Amino acid sequence: MTKNIIITGAMGSGKSTVLQLLKEQGLSVVPEPAREILAEQRSIGDTGVPEQNPRLFTQLLLSRSIYQYKQMQNTSDLVIFDRGIPDNIAYAQLFKLNYLSAHKAAQLFRYDSKVFIFPAWKDIYTTDDERIMSFDAAKEFGDDINTIYKTLGYTLVEVPCVSSEERLRFILEGIYS
Repeated sequence: MTKNIIITGAMGSGKSTVLQLLKEQGLSVVPEPAREILAEQRSIGDTGVPEQNPRLFTQLLLSRSIYQYKQMQNTSDLVIFDRGIPDNIAYAQLFKLNYLSAHKAAQLFRYDSKVFIFPAWKDIYTTDDERIMSFDAAKEFGDDINTIYKTLGYTLVEVPCVSSEERLRFILEGIYS
């Protein structure tokens, strides 16, 4: 059985809803570090947010991603990550940064070879306090993630654009098959 599963994809593609359902099934789910960092930085009025200091934001993001990865290595349980270390490369690209540390980390810290990827889905896309980009930008981000994971040798399993419950079943079948 697999151990470290990544669920990733375009922003606003329904990942969070399905990850919550996986958590309700009793599975161990590691939250997306970007949302945590954005909320923390904004709550203390610091500059580690993309609109103020994208380099600092990507450094905080990579550091948190590595920390989360290492924290979960001591468990024998199945762990599902809301985004993985390779996603940091996509964030750096989004901010037009050349971030070699993210590339090194993505090669060093590996997850299960099967990655579940959520495609951009315009019908459900919304913005909020942390997600302020347009649908087209979110789709492009998802396309970049797709390319990055493929380049790193992961096998991508596209999650269909169906109800959250059907997506949940699709992922559970993919994990346990």
